[in-house]
Amino acid sequence: MGEGGYNKMIPFRKQKFENAVAYFAFEFNRRKGYYPRQTWIYKFLALLDFRSLKKTGVPCIGLEYDAMKFGPVPNILYNSRSCLRFKKFKFIETADGGFRVEPVSKPNLDYFADDEIDLMEEILDDYTRDGVNLDNLIANAHKEIKAWNKAWDIAIEYERGRMPMRYEDEFDDLSKKSENELTPEEEYFLVYKGMKDIEEAKKAIS
Repeated sequence: MGEGGYNKMIPFRKQKFENAVAYFAFEFNRRKGYYPRQTWIYKFLALLDFRSLKKTGVPCIGLEYDAMKFGPVPNILYNSRSCLRFKKFKFIETADGGFRVEPVSKPNLDYFADDEIDLMEEILDDYTRDGVNLDNLIANAHKEIKAWNKAWDIAIEYERGRMPMRYEDEFDDLSKKSENELTPEEEYFLVYKGMKDIEEAKKAIS
């Protein structure tokens, strides 16, 4: 697997990505009795990254997401479902042309901090309860993730089916705040974003 879709600023990003997907799929099946469709995993990853962002100023994995009609979609998965092979999970095509996600080995949570594991458990607790379905997950993710709303509004305006999401859009009026007005989470994010921008600039001229 190439580097595309990962953020180099986050330690163990590849391992965190694959093990998060495997853990979500494993736990979903343990709790519900069947493996999740791809859309469940897309939303779980987005909630993990954006909840971590709001809590700490840095996304847990730092995947790149596009806003689509039914919510955030991580590019590394959506664009690679049938052609890439992952070490910790696999896509299984279903009879209706969709995909479900199954782990291929036991997920390793040693790559995650305790608060990141807590976030994954929180997401699973929220959305594997009796009476909660995929429509609930989609609707709630739309409400919770501001960056999706902003990107999807732009997609609608330009009549596009998808639009890149920006982590900075999760914070209100970030560009207008003085240094004294920033929250600790916003300060951490600006440092993270600055390092990421430098990295992208180096890649562009290499």
